[in-house]
Amino acid sequence: MAIERTRLQIRDVTFDGLAAIELVHAGIRMIVVHEVGPRIAWFGPLRGDNLLFWDAADERRRGGFHLRGGHRVWATRPVADETAEAHLLDDGPCRIRRLRDGVAIAAPPDVDHLVKVMVVRARPGGFMIDHLVTNAGDLMWTGGVWALTCTQPRRGVTYGVPLGDDGAWDVFALVIPRRWGGHTSPVADPQITLTDDCLVLRPRGHETKRMIQAPRGLIGMTDAGAGLSFVKHAAYDRSAVYPYGTNLALYAGPDSYMVAMETLGPIREVLPGETIDHGEAWTLARPIDWRAWQPHAPVPPGPRPSHLHR
Repeated sequence: MAIERTRLQIRDVTFDGLAAIELVHAGIRMIVVHEVGPRIAWFGPLRGDNLLFWDAADERRRGGFHLRGGHRVWATRPVADETAEAHLLDDGPCRIRRLRDGVAIAAPPDVDHLVKVMVVRARPGGFMIDHLVTNAGDLMWTGGVWALTCTQPRRGVTYGVPLGDDGAWDVFALVIPRRWGGHTSPVADPQITLTDDCLVLRPRGHETKRMIQAPRGLIGMTDAGAGLSFVKHAAYDRSAVYPYGTNLALYAGPDSYMVAMETLGPIREVLPGETIDHGEAWTLARPIDWRAWQPHAPVPPGPRPSHLHR
């Protein structure tokens, strides 16, 4: 796939009837919705299709929550990434601030006085996405940052999570949520393949989820038809505590309506006025065969580990 080299271009647009900002950089197009969210609604090659799932028909809901799709930032709670409060005010109007190299989108404070911010910045070969959660209240809050990317699994699309690392003590953990919130995930799932070095998902219409402790912090999709791979990288902190001990997850929805590539940040104690930061590097690359992934394959440069600051 030929990647066009362009300087960052930013302009106001409307997406699915919602106010948004379009960013074009390095031959990649991204649309960030701010009338609700914050959400990244469109991501892909400048002259290609959207790699993200977007529920334009507004069919996917849970109570008053609209799934919508795209990429979003939620807050986890200790030992639980599936709580009702995770998506509070996920559909609220946001404040926007243009930066020299990108844009910052901030949601209003939720009932826990948390402010969720998504900062998108151009970087060589792609974009850097910082997901910030600030404790704007006067009480302590404990939790982490959860970044979810709903992708469109077209025919022939595969997903991969490279396992382990290069250390002499190489261990990884795999968690299978069998039942949760009305959902199910089979243990013996023909959609999932484990090689020595990679967990591979080939969606075939059945709901499934896998949560993985993966020190490389890499998760990606390969669209052979489009001739590209979409890779996310979020740095892993071996000394930190993660939900269920895992930092990455793949979720395939029923009938393969979407596949979510998820990264989870460490659980932190967040004092009033403090902010936790979870970064992802987004890259488009030549097609990766996840079944043939090798430990010494080139790794896209990624962000620093998630951290806490005032």
